Amino acid sequence: MWSDGWIGIPYQELGRGPESYDCLGLFLALQRVRHGRDLFDPLCTMTAAARLNLAAKTRPDWRRVDRAVEGAALLFKVKGLALHVGYAMGGRFMLHASGEIGESVIEDYQSSAWGSRLEGIYVYGS
Repeated sequence: MWSDGWIGIPYQELGRGPESYDCLGLFLALQRVRHGRDLFDPLCTMTAAARLNLAAKTRPDWRRVDRAVEGAALLFKVKGLALHVGYAMGGRFMLHASGEIGESVIEDYQSSAWGSRLEGIYVYGS
């Protein structure tokens, strides 16, 4: 499966690959490799991005949807703020870099661990 080479990559804050990634770094890399999109990278932590409201700069490029398709951004709340992003694989699964686990993993984004924290599902383009 295409995702095999993306599983188990070490987590590192501000990691942009290929040796390590944080959640945003992995999401951006997957967008580039899987969809040919070179998306805006604020080169800061998700906490700093939330504090600076950087999502407002990129929001016009994304559309909120009800169902995840491959490549959709899955935004999750951490401490009440949208601070974590996962790459939707389609269906119920996401590939993401987890600081808690310490590496990139595939998980069910509708699971009890993630489902209640889902802020929204977004696809690129109008």
